[in-house]
Amino acid sequence: MSFSCDVLIIGSGMGGMCAAALLANEGYKSLVAERLYRIGGRCSSFESQGFICTTGVIGVELGGVVEEVFSRVHADFQVRPAGPVHVLIQGKPYEIPPKGALKRLLSVASEDADEVEKVLNAFSHAREWLKQTRDLSMREWLLQYTENETILGIFQTLICATLLINADEIPASEYFRFIKRLGGISSFGFCPEGSGALPDALAQRIRELGGAIWTGSSVKRILSHGGVVRGALVLTKEGEIEVQAKIVISNTGPRKTVELTGKEHFDRGYLMELERKAKPAPVIAVQIAAEEPLIDYPSLMVTGARRINALYQPTTVCPELAPTGKQLLMAGGGPGSSLPPFDKKREVELCVQDLEDLIPDFQKRARILKSGFYHGRWPGMHCWPGNDLPHKTPIENLYNVGDGAKPTGTTGLPSVAASALALVEDIKMGI
Repeated sequence: MSFSCDVLIIGSGMGGMCAAALLANEGYKSLVAERLYRIGGRCSSFESQGFICTTGVIGVELGGVVEEVFSRVHADFQVRPAGPVHVLIQGKPYEIPPKGALKRLLSVASEDADEVEKVLNAFSHAREWLKQTRDLSMREWLLQYTENETILGIFQTLICATLLINADEIPASEYFRFIKRLGGISSFGFCPEGSGALPDALAQRIRELGGAIWTGSSVKRILSHGGVVRGALVLTKEGEIEVQAKIVISNTGPRKTVELTGKEHFDRGYLMELERKAKPAPVIAVQIAAEEPLIDYPSLMVTGARRINALYQPTTVCPELAPTGKQLLMAGGGPGSSLPPFDKKREVELCVQDLEDLIPDFQKRARILKSGFYHGRWPGMHCWPGNDLPHKTPIENLYNVGDGAKPTGTTGLPSVAASALALVEDIKMGI
């Protein structure tokens, strides 16, 4: 059996779904092939004991690149604002303003006005001159200006919670690109139907625009000839189908793209770059049910803990995510090192110990619905920030999209949407 389309997208993560919707909106006949029976990848939802849990994405940026994609393709963007960000510093929560956030955080962490001014001035200079920070980790850069452990802990939390690696692992230059592009604290919210509502809305528009989505359909091999992609072999419920496509976009991560195509089709330089750069960023997640609110805010960044860096209680603003009168709490964290080997069981145990320290009577008041340590082929991100592969591959019309090919200075869900926007513009221009 065979099937023809203009564009085949492998994987229904949000990078693939954004690309498929954007291209369908431009008139391309798009097909999304997803090996699982639900779409969305790390931006999906599932039910556990009546609670709507997430496969990854919790908070969704408002007014940013994700919402821009939805606006362009006229998809429904249902996200309810979560309110201001709070940060727990030395056991006390502080509200962080959208502007002047850095000064506020430093002032809380240090009573030394000269120290605060020194770090602020260094930040201002570094944002404009990134070359000097290229060979330093962010922690090494900070140690030039302060040894205040509270300040260092704040940046460890902010970096690990947003960029999914540690402060001593990310180049300072990449962090400054990120905060320069961000421009301040972004407002965010939660999906009242669960994060899976986002890919579902894009799927609806793809189908309305003449595209198709095949779930339970695993790509066995990407097909190419003479250095040009020509489609893929897809194993579906109906059997094996040869999909003929002018363009193939992989949302499976750069390593999987090469594996599906065959290393023999790629030049040595690209494979060397792949080995050097494609380091997955791990993440730890714990989802918790409770009879009452466990924190006082919809979200709380946490400093000074063993592993946990953020707590989210989406039911504060979206009670639909839990049975009537109950609460859902989600805890996110990162391991001590983002490089394997990992003791996954121990890493999750350290998160639970953090929860017991942060939430009075945690064991009596809450129960864990699901916990996990995600890395390897199902990571927080396929590449560390600043280590991304280009979306274009050496094979003509074969592209990567998503968090393994994100633009520098981006992270999380906005990074995959930005990756899709950049890729689609290149395709339209014939690059």
